[in-house]
Amino acid sequence: MDTRHERRRVSVGFITLGCKLNQYETEGMAEAFEKLGATVVPFGEPADVQVVNTCTVTMRSDYRSRQMLRRAARSCPDALIVATGCYAQRDPAALEQMPETDLVVGNSGKPGLADRVMRHLERRRSRGLAERGTSGVFVDPLDDAPFHPYDIERFRGYTRAFLKIQDGCDRRCSYCAVPDARGPSRSREPSDVLRQAKRLVAGGHREIVLTGVHIGAYGIDGTCLAYLIRGLARIEGLDRIRLGSVEPTELTDELAEAILETSKVCRHLHVPLESGSNRILEAMRRPYTREDYARAIRRVTDHDATCGLGTDVMVGFPGETEEDFGRTLDLIEALPFSYLHVFNYSPRRGTPAADMEDQVPPDVRKKRSRLLRAVGDQRSVAFREELRGSVLAILVERKGREAGFVSGLAGNYVRVDFAGSASLANRIVDVEVVGSEGKRTIGRAVPDSDR
Repeated sequence: MDTRHERRRVSVGFITLGCKLNQYETEGMAEAFEKLGATVVPFGEPADVQVVNTCTVTMRSDYRSRQMLRRAARSCPDALIVATGCYAQRDPAALEQMPETDLVVGNSGKPGLADRVMRHLERRRSRGLAERGTSGVFVDPLDDAPFHPYDIERFRGYTRAFLKIQDGCDRRCSYCAVPDARGPSRSREPSDVLRQAKRLVAGGHREIVLTGVHIGAYGIDGTCLAYLIRGLARIEGLDRIRLGSVEPTELTDELAEAILETSKVCRHLHVPLESGSNRILEAMRRPYTREDYARAIRRVTDHDATCGLGTDVMVGFPGETEEDFGRTLDLIEALPFSYLHVFNYSPRRGTPAADMEDQVPPDVRKKRSRLLRAVGDQRSVAFREELRGSVLAILVERKGREAGFVSGLAGNYVRVDFAGSASLANRIVDVEVVGSEGKRTIGRAVPDSDR
């Protein structure tokens, strides 16, 4: 350990926007700071450094990232304010212009961020506190970037742990800025994934969520996601393996078989749809049709009707007509979705879709979003009502909404509240579903079932 860093007793706060991959990398950066002698504190509390791990998937994400940087500067006026993550990688100039920001570090610089910040802070202190303003931009191209694993010991504040197995994307969908922010697809060595999983299990985590930009593209040295799942399932003490988002083209017979052959793999799929119109899918450069999508989904749901199925749906893509939107509604009605994530199309500078004609007016996008979200709410209630009377294994995560209740997730991603004490945290309890109240699902613990 660098004892010079240790003597500083630096405190660091973090806030993470966006995906589970970003959250995993925040944990990696936080542990890197701790190894240099720093203390990690809740974001917004007095600290020497505030790190905002940004997102750029939509214009709203960019706005929220800037908002958090301003909040960090207001809450800690003397702190070093650091912007990192996808927005920092894709548009460092926008963050450099913000008076609240001191350092801009792209995704390419995350592995060395802790050491860079500590050294920068040392120079800043030696010169006395200076006026706030960007004094360093560190963003390198990602074209030949290696895979950075960010090994972590634990996932603080969470019962479940995320595990990064893949980064980047080669797809280049016409609306998406993520390849610019994350670079090409690259995968983590299988042996390294297994070592990280065992480390997280040793840290007390019973469920691991596999995450990345495009985990269905996982593959190195001839391996694939199905192979990796089977290896993880052999780890003693790992009770649950949950997949992040998987593209429909990668939900193959082999992957479906790997999901269904062991009870350790959660019966929960999140498979992005984006649109139910083949015309719009083609304009989006999505490599499947609505018929392909339905076949992929049924590879699992035909064998397990209790599987939780979620999807992403984009409304208002350029040129989307009422007929196209109706095709999306029809497909959603035909498939057993348990929840929907609905997004308004958001033009991303530099993407082909941003320059397309027939941009859908904002009021039309909002109307379609409201309608689709209402459908999603109805599907969620219907799915959970069908579970009434069934017994689900619940991994207890936190206190429930009411005093004397706890809350946790079933394998199919249904959150259930039931009467219980805080001592049940990180235990798996068999719970009978007794009903639902709006977005809340209520259960009753089976006596003496916790393990």
